[in-house]
Amino acid sequence: MENTLNINAKLPPAQAEALLVNLREQYRLSLNDHWYADQYRFIPEGLRHGSILANCPVMAAQKHLIGALSLCLKKVK
Repeated sequence: MENTLNINAKLPPAQAEALLVNLREQYRLSLNDHWYADQYRFIPEGLRHGSILANCPVMAAQKHLIGALSLCLKKVK
């Protein structure tokens, strides 16, 4: 990535877990909406997820944040 931001946040584990649950649900809903949209319908299933992420920066950011939160919560447990 050319320009990236490093974001630090201090959250209690309960808040981090709640945020993670919310992000996963929002990501799931967005992916489902895009998956069957006309724009992506003819893209092969193996390439469709990547195409959606390339065109939806919010979902790409959610995916990174989900990964970071998951990793941090595993370290706490």
